[in-house]
Amino acid sequence: MASPTLTPAAVDHLAGRSLVLRVSPRHGCCGGRALLPVAEVGPPAQPDEYDIVQAGEVTCFVDPRLTDAVAGWTVDSIGFGRWRRLHLDGAHGIDPARGVDHRHV
Repeated sequence: MASPTLTPAAVDHLAGRSLVLRVSPRHGCCGGRALLPVAEVGPPAQPDEYDIVQAGEVTCFVDPRLTDAVAGWTVDSIGFGRWRRLHLDGAHGIDPARGVDHRHV
C-alpha cells in the first residue's frame, strides 16, 4: 500500500504525531454535496476504521475510500506561526452520487 509524500514542513508541523487523511462532507448553498479529502493531525477517534500506512517515520491513518489514491498526494504545512495548518495537494473532491473514482480523488 502506497503512502502520500510529506514535506519536511509537514513532518515538522506533526512533531511526532500521526496524520489522518479522511473524507469531509461539504454541503453547497443549493443542496449540493461533495466529499473533500482533508489532512489533519491525528490519531482519529476510531483508528480501527482506517487503513494504516507509514510515510517515513509518520504513521498515516487513511480513510479506506482514499487508500488507492494517496500515492499521488503531497501533504504540506502552510501558514505562519500558530496559524499553520496541513494542506493536501493533488486531491480533488468526490461526487458522492458517483462514488469514489480514485483517478480524480
